[in-house]
Amino acid sequence: MADAVVPVQQFDEKNSISDDSIEKKGIDGVEVTDDAIMAKEVEEFEERLQNDDATDDEYRVQEAYEVAIKVLSTRDDPELPSLTFRTFVLGLGFSAFGAVLAQIYYFKPQTLSVSTLFLLVLSYWFGNAMEMALPSRGIFRWINPGPFNIKEHVAIIIMSSTAAVSATAIQVISVQDLYYDNKMNAGLAIFTLIGSQLLGYGYAGLLQDLLVKPTKCFWPSTISTANLFQALHFDNQMTSKRVRLFWTVFSIMFVWEIIPQWIFPLLTGISIFCLANNTSTVFRNVFGGASNNEGMGLLSWCFDWNLIGSDCLFSPLWLQINQDIGIFLTYILMAGVYYGNLWRAKDFPFMSQAIFAEDGSQYNQTALLTDGKFDPVKYEQLGPAFFSATNALYLMTSNLSLGATFTHVFFWHWQDIKPFLKTFNPWNKTPLVVHDPHYEKMKVYKQIPRWWYFALLAAAYAIAQATNYEGHSGLPWWALTVILFISLVLSLLFSTLAATIGFKEFTTSANGFYQMITAYMVPGQPIANMYGALYGQHPQGQCIAMLGDLKLGQYVKLPPRVTFSMQILGTVVGAILNYVMMVTIVDANRDALLSISGTRLWSGQNAQGYNSNAISWGGLAPQMFGAHSIYHMVPICLAIGVFLPLPFIVAWYIWPKAGFENFSTPIILQYSCFLSVGINTSVNPSMVIGLFSQWWVRTRYPRWFTKYNYIVAAALDGGTQVISFILNFAVFGASGTPHNFPEWWGNDFSLSADRCALPEN
Repeated sequence: MADAVVPVQQFDEKNSISDDSIEKKGIDGVEVTDDAIMAKEVEEFEERLQNDDATDDEYRVQEAYEVAIKVLSTRDDPELPSLTFRTFVLGLGFSAFGAVLAQIYYFKPQTLSVSTLFLLVLSYWFGNAMEMALPSRGIFRWINPGPFNIKEHVAIIIMSSTAAVSATAIQVISVQDLYYDNKMNAGLAIFTLIGSQLLGYGYAGLLQDLLVKPTKCFWPSTISTANLFQALHFDNQMTSKRVRLFWTVFSIMFVWEIIPQWIFPLLTGISIFCLANNTSTVFRNVFGGASNNEGMGLLSWCFDWNLIGSDCLFSPLWLQINQDIGIFLTYILMAGVYYGNLWRAKDFPFMSQAIFAEDGSQYNQTALLTDGKFDPVKYEQLGPAFFSATNALYLMTSNLSLGATFTHVFFWHWQDIKPFLKTFNPWNKTPLVVHDPHYEKMKVYKQIPRWWYFALLAAAYAIAQATNYEGHSGLPWWALTVILFISLVLSLLFSTLAATIGFKEFTTSANGFYQMITAYMVPGQPIANMYGALYGQHPQGQCIAMLGDLKLGQYVKLPPRVTFSMQILGTVVGAILNYVMMVTIVDANRDALLSISGTRLWSGQNAQGYNSNAISWGGLAPQMFGAHSIYHMVPICLAIGVFLPLPFIVAWYIWPKAGFENFSTPIILQYSCFLSVGINTSVNPSMVIGLFSQWWVRTRYPRWFTKYNYIVAAALDGGTQVISFILNFAVFGASGTPHNFPEWWGNDFSLSADRCALPEN
C-alpha cells in the first residue's frame, strides 16, 4: 500500500507491514491516511456482506488471512465500558473456578483441561443474568451500566482462561515436594509461578508489533472465538440466523455426546479390521486407535467430536494439507521402524512413552539417583535404558522439525521480520507502520508503550534468577540466561507459524528440546533439568497464548491496556490458587500420589511422568543420546533439520508459480510421527472434514462458509465441552465414584473401545 489504496477484496497481506504510510489531503483539507481510507472501504464492504448485497466472489475467501476481514467485523463502539463491576465479579469468580478446577484435574486419574469455550458460554449466561437481576438506576448504575457487552465478556474470558490452567511451575514444585523432600515456602513457590509466566508476557509485548497488528498474522485459532463473541453480542438474539444456528448445533451436540462418550464407546473408533479380528496385534497396531497408546488408527472412523475437535473447520487448507502429508508419512515410518525391528523395537511396546530396561520391563529410574543426582555406579547395576522405537522416532522427527523451523521462518518471513527488528535500533528513525483495518480501529485507544514490556521482562528475569537460586535448582545463572534467550528466539519462530498459518503442535517437542540442551549444560541433575524445561518451554507457551489474546482483543476492539491488565490479574489469581490447591492436595493425599496406580479419586501420574522425563534427560542423557549411544541421532537431527527446507526453496526459485511456497517442512516433519501417542481414531475424519470445509465449502459455497462455518465450529465445540464437563463429574469419576454404563457389545470392558485387542501395558 505504498501508492494507492488496494480494494478490500484484494488486500495484499505482503504489504501489511511497512515503514511508510501515505497521507493525502481530503476535500476539507484534513489529512487522510491510506489506512483510514482502507478502514472506510472495509466498513462499506462489511455492510454489503451483512445485507447479502455482495457477490459470491466477494464472499469467497481466496487467501487464508482474508477470513479476518470477511468473517469478522471491524465494528466498534469506543464508548462501551470494559472494566465494570460485572467484569471484575465474573472475571475473578471464573478465574478462581478455573484455577481450582485445573489444579484438581492435574491430580485426578482423568487428566482434563478447563475449556475456554466452556467458560465463554457460562460467563455469557451469568453476564446476562446479572444484567437482568441487578438494579440499574440511580447510584446503582455503576454496578449495572446497561446491556452485558462484548468488551466485558472478552475481558472476563481473557482473565479467566489465563488463570484456568495448572501452570508448568506447579509440576516442578509438586515433584520436588513428592520425590525430593524439598518443600518450597509459599512466597518462593508463588513467585516462581508468576515469574515463569511473566517472562512470556514480556516476550509477547516485544513481538506484538510483528505478530499481532498486521493482517497477515490473523491467528486462525482465534477466528472462531471472535466470530462467536460478535454473533452473541452484535446480532439480534431473536432473529439472527447465526445465533439460532449456534444454539441449535450446541444443543444437538450436548445431547449427542452422551452416546459416544458413555453409552456407546465403540463410536469413538470404528475399525472394520478390528471388528473382523480382535485378537491380532498387527491389526491393533495398524488399524486400532480408540484407546490410549493402542495404534495408528489407519482407516478407522470416529463419531466423537470431543476427540475430533473444530481445528479441522478453521485451520487453513494448506496447514491441513501439510499435516496430512506428515500423517501419511507417519503410517510408513512407524510401521517400518517397528516391524523392521530398528532399535530392538519388538522387545518393547509398539507405543509407549515409558523408559524400559534391557529385559523389556519398565526402567527403575529413581534407583539411579543418589541425593537427587545421577549415580554411575547404580547405572552400571541397572544397565542401559531404552525407548519404545516409535517414541524414539518421535524425538527425531520433532528435532528435525525444530531445526527446519529456523530455516523456514527466516527465509519465508524475513521481509516481515527485518523492519520489525530495525525498530529496536535506538538510532533508527523510521517507525514501523502497520496496515490493517482492525488495527486502524484500535488507534483510538491508548497503546502500551514498549518500555512497559521491557520493564516487565527485566522484573520477571530478576524473579526467575532469584527463585531459581533460592529454590536450589542446581541450574547455574548463566545456563538460565542462555535458556531464556533461546526461548525468546523460539517464541518468535513458533509464534510466526501460529499467527500466519495456525501451526501449534510444538509444545511437547519444545519441552524435549529444552530438556536436551539443559542436559548438555548441566548433566546428571534431574532437578536442574526440570527448571531448564520450565524456563524454556513455559515462557514460550505463555508468549504464544498472550499474543493470541492480544489478537482476540484487536478483533473485538478491547483496549490493549485492558487486555494486558486482565492477563496479569488472571496470572496472579491463578498462581495463588494453583499453589494453595496443590499444597492442600499433596499434604492430604501424599501416599496416593506416590503410588503407581493411585486411587479412584487421586493420581500422581502427571507428576510421576514429569519426574521420569527429568530423570531420563537429566540423568541418562549422555548414556542414551551420546555419540556412541543407541539414540545418538536424536540430537543430530536438530542440525539435519536446518537443511531440509532447502529442496522446497530451490524448487520455488526454479518454478516460482508452482506453489512450492505452500509446503511447510516444519509442519510435515512434526506430523511425521504424530500418531506415536494417544487416541488416533479422530485423524481420518479430521482430514475429510477439513478438506470438505476449507476446500469444497469455501470454494463452492463461499457465502455459507463466510457466514456460518466458524459459528458451526464454535457450536460443535461448545456443546461438546459443556456436556463433557458434566459427564466427567456425573459418571466418569471426577467427583469420586465412576459410574460405567452397563457392559454390552458396544461397551466391552475386555477389549479396547474399538474392539481391538487391548494395548500393551
